[in-house]
Amino acid sequence: MLNFVPTEEQEEIRNLAHSLAREQIRPHARQANQNGQVPSELLHTLAQTGLTTPFPEEFGGSGSIEALTYTLIAEELGFGDGAIALHLIGSLMGPVAVLLAGNAEQQRTFLPPFCDARNASSHSGSLAFAERTGGYTLDEITATVRQEGNSLIINGSKRDVLHGAESNPRVVLARREGSAGPEGLCALLLSSDTSGLQITSDTHKLGLIAAPSAAYALNEVQLPPSCLLGDFGSAGVIRTASLYLILRAAIACGTARAGLEYARDYAKQRIAFGRPIVSYQGIAFLFSEMAMNLDAARLYLWRAAADWDKEDTNLATLVREAEAAHFQAVKIAKSATIDTIQILGGAGFIADHPAEMWMRNAAAME
Repeated sequence: MLNFVPTEEQEEIRNLAHSLAREQIRPHARQANQNGQVPSELLHTLAQTGLTTPFPEEFGGSGSIEALTYTLIAEELGFGDGAIALHLIGSLMGPVAVLLAGNAEQQRTFLPPFCDARNASSHSGSLAFAERTGGYTLDEITATVRQEGNSLIINGSKRDVLHGAESNPRVVLARREGSAGPEGLCALLLSSDTSGLQITSDTHKLGLIAAPSAAYALNEVQLPPSCLLGDFGSAGVIRTASLYLILRAAIACGTARAGLEYARDYAKQRIAFGRPIVSYQGIAFLFSEMAMNLDAARLYLWRAAADWDKEDTNLATLVREAEAAHFQAVKIAKSATIDTIQILGGAGFIADHPAEMWMRNAAAME
């Protein structure tokens, strides 16, 4: 039977992440939402904690990545603010892809800048996953790669690429032309001056405003073979995509938990007809359903993270679990934040409360 009780070290890491979420991230969330960027001093503070350097010590990181540990971290960051959390996690996924799928030379080139506590906050990577016509499942990746002579030719589109406009490494998920399933998946490194690549920054966003994103249009983009991370269908590429889904799911769970706890505290203080509204059955039912759904989504999530950490987990099983965890977590984040506004009533739409911002962030995660 799986045991999801955190180790003593994991509990300490989670407590640190929770403290940072309450004392550092949440107080900056509204400002970050208004300005469309996370304050540099906050990014520097978080970089110094070592929570955002999941790279081997040989590159200056805090140690090999563990999905379950970073799931706990990502949930706490999402509890602070989902947009800031995705700003951080989205930036890490480019170098994480290099770590898991790249060769030694690619790792030496791209990883050290993200491990320097003094300057890591000034570096951003990106991972282009979802496409204009699809969601966050591997089967919906339709950008294609074909080989012509000594070149790789890419065609397709990508949406919601966090830090996509300005990032290094810039990693794109695609599949071998004519292939289906994970066997043809691959990850490629792109530079901004690549011919045939059009990058359009997302503007006028309604949610996740503090997490800058962009869309890609790839038309006959020609790359050398050295831009390929690993090989087609390599385990490293599939594990990278699965880890991204797991961490996004953790952020969504954190957002749902933030809404649940904020609504609970409000309902205890809001008096209607002589008693707190939390004592009314209709409100109590909402809280019960929110808590039940969150626990179910978190169970999906922790099982996927625990299996990611096992070297012998079947890749098809890992993909299925990661996709299910992501789907359920985003679904509950959307419903929980909507219910939070329902409980707050008219106050839920006032900027004095973060509920409306959380609802927009949760909806934008799809």
